[in-house]
Amino acid sequence: MEKDPRIVAQSAKELEEENWSFHNFIKHSFRLNHSRVDAVAKRYGEAAEKEMDCTTCGACCRVNTIPVDEKDVKRLAKHLKLSQDQFYKQYITENEFGETAIDTAPCPFLEGNLCSVYDARPDVCRKYPYIGGNIRTRSLAILERASTCPIVFEMLEQLKKHLNFHQYR
Repeated sequence: MEKDPRIVAQSAKELEEENWSFHNFIKHSFRLNHSRVDAVAKRYGEAAEKEMDCTTCGACCRVNTIPVDEKDVKRLAKHLKLSQDQFYKQYITENEFGETAIDTAPCPFLEGNLCSVYDARPDVCRKYPYIGGNIRTRSLAILERASTCPIVFEMLEQLKKHLNFHQYR
């Protein structure tokens, strides 16, 4: 498993066309048992997660926008000893749909490869890299994360092998 996020990003770029084909294959193949595909992908993702020490990487914190909800803001503000208003003013942006996020790259709480607010981090950070779930409906997000996260990249590559994707190309 490749753990260097720079090499993962380069490999994902080189595999971009193949990965788009795989996305179409997953989305439109009716021969696949999608619940089995989801289970296999989750198994590969969990295996990759066990191999990866995220504190040696931190790539997700360098590039991702971090959606936050009211609970996250309250928890982070308390942790940082700020009022919620102060936290909003200092860290939060809002898109045209009213969705709030920490939209600074890298994350303002990243110190080296470590999260300085780890115990209070947003829920999306706690759940990252979202290994389980419906691969068919999440394939675009998976392709996006595969260029950043070694765990997702490994899961995707193993899933392609498992499904003999290269035989279909």
